[in-house]
Amino acid sequence: MQLYGRKLQCFRLKPLLLVSLGIYSLFVYPKPVLAESNNSHIKNSQQQQKQVVFIPPPPPDRGTPPASEGTGSRGDCLYQSNKPPLTALVGTYNLQLTVDEKPKLWVYIPYTNKEAPEAEFSLQDGENEVYRTRFQLAQKSGIFRINLPSHTSPLEVNKQYRWYVDINCSSAGESQQSSNPASLTGIVKRVEPSSALTRDLNSANTPIERIKIYAKHSIWLNTLTEIANLRFNEPENISIKQIWVDLLSQQQVGLEKIAQEPIAGDIFLSGN
Repeated sequence: MQLYGRKLQCFRLKPLLLVSLGIYSLFVYPKPVLAESNNSHIKNSQQQQKQVVFIPPPPPDRGTPPASEGTGSRGDCLYQSNKPPLTALVGTYNLQLTVDEKPKLWVYIPYTNKEAPEAEFSLQDGENEVYRTRFQLAQKSGIFRINLPSHTSPLEVNKQYRWYVDINCSSAGESQQSSNPASLTGIVKRVEPSSALTRDLNSANTPIERIKIYAKHSIWLNTLTEIANLRFNEPENISIKQIWVDLLSQQQVGLEKIAQEPIAGDIFLSGN
């Protein structure tokens, strides 16, 4: 009788134990899923904090902004279906503002020195030519930073300058391929930093914060150059590359065609 009582007691305890284990599992096993969800949320939040949203300035009252892609032709450059066309990094709205005396200008060149022995750069102030020189193309295509020479005068404040890049390609007269535009133009305008911009920059604690401030105040060339500087310093940093790609791909910028192209290096201009 006692043995039967013990068996009955054990039988009654088993369902209770199973119920207890089931309740325990509800609290224990979902934790990895919850942790994974939290980690994903944290990563997304961190990425959003790093995202640079560029605010374009109001459109000009008159005139049609030049296209960012090449227009016209110089020499006979062949169409390359596997590469974007010659492109100035000025975006859809011809973004042009800088606070620098001698800003860096940016251009995507799909040609190498085998396809185009040399190119020409010029800077104009209205009808007056400020500067003109020739330069050699690199051994690889990509996005290049154009550096104005030290002997040129600083850009005047609130004055628009137009700059040109003409690619002198090798003759391709015997080829049946269509020619590709090999000239482009952009506008650059230096402005004085506003008191709000200066105040915001003084409060920035990181390079990303500085970049976001330039973007907030519509200073395109400084936004672009400072992100590129980070990419030059940390070429393997995936996070910085993604910030660059996201910026160029924004609708208000319109450079998604070249967003994934490599930053190939510098063009150091010389001459008179």
